[in-house]
Amino acid sequence: MKRFIILLIVVMTITFTANAQEEVEYAPSLLDRVVKLETKSSILDRVNISGFIQAAYNWEDNGVSTFNLRRARLSIAGDAYRGANGATVDWRLQTEFTGSPKVVDLWIRYRPHKAFGIQLGEFKTPMMIELTEYSQPKLEFIDFSLAVQRLQRMGSNDITGISSIGRDIGVQFYGDLVSAKDFNIISYNVAVMNGNGINVKDNNKSKDVIGRLMVRPTKKLTLAGFYMYGEGGFSQSALLEKFGWVERNPSYVKLYRFGGGIRYTGKSITARAEYIRAKTGNLYSESAYASASYNFNTKLSIAARWDYFDENVYTRANECNYTIGVNYKPLPLLRLQLNYILKKYENMDLNNDNVVGCMITMQF
Repeated sequence: MKRFIILLIVVMTITFTANAQEEVEYAPSLLDRVVKLETKSSILDRVNISGFIQAAYNWEDNGVSTFNLRRARLSIAGDAYRGANGATVDWRLQTEFTGSPKVVDLWIRYRPHKAFGIQLGEFKTPMMIELTEYSQPKLEFIDFSLAVQRLQRMGSNDITGISSIGRDIGVQFYGDLVSAKDFNIISYNVAVMNGNGINVKDNNKSKDVIGRLMVRPTKKLTLAGFYMYGEGGFSQSALLEKFGWVERNPSYVKLYRFGGGIRYTGKSITARAEYIRAKTGNLYSESAYASASYNFNTKLSIAARWDYFDENVYTRANECNYTIGVNYKPLPLLRLQLNYILKKYENMDLNNDNVVGCMITMQF
């Protein structure tokens, strides 16, 4: 009996020792897994996936009647770091899937201080307020103004023939020099860009240099002025003839863009106006717009805009649009838009046109 008890004690001791050793080995393994999961969760918390889809219908006097897919965007953005004095590191990748899939935005920003930051990659050119401060789901109208479409490369009929969704590849320096309690009073942007559009290399050795200054006397009021100088490369003889650059080097057509604008953002009323002057080769152009919108509530708003573009200021062949619109949001991420546009042409071989458009935007 005594031998049996001793043997039982020995067996129990060996078993307990083995189990204790397994627990000691298992505990660090479980802890490592928890730490890894927490790390992955922390990384995912700093990544935001979003996007939007836009489908539209357009009717015109000239015989146009069509449904079309306007945009299908997917955006992945994140904050890699946030520190004191406005220090941040963030990035963004945005793609467009209508037509041929393409990268729209691809950039990284490092901002060691709120007064100075650097952005590198493909992003919006820092000029007009409407271009940089209004994405398509935020814009009060179905289309951007003629100024942005024709002289900021947002549309397919830009004066240069380059359609780059208002973006380019390069580097930008930016910051807020003077700040109030809850808004920035003076902000600046200085960019050096290829000037040849998105997802392509530059086609000459020259670069576009852009500068913009934004001043906010109050939280609701913004004033802005910008200037751009560049030299573009063009091979199309029709464009060179239009620019008055036939006898000069086609790889270095001089480009100037300058102008300014004002914006008021109130609780119910939003208004803005901008002017841009352009010299492309020896072709002088100008464009301007003024718009206003009124929000009845969080779901319903109305908007109106006067819009003007003159490709050659010396011939006064211009286009003038008058737009009225209604925006309705039955859900926070769903918006319905209805626009009527009267297009009037002066000294152009085109008839005035009536346009009715509607568009649905779904965000996620």
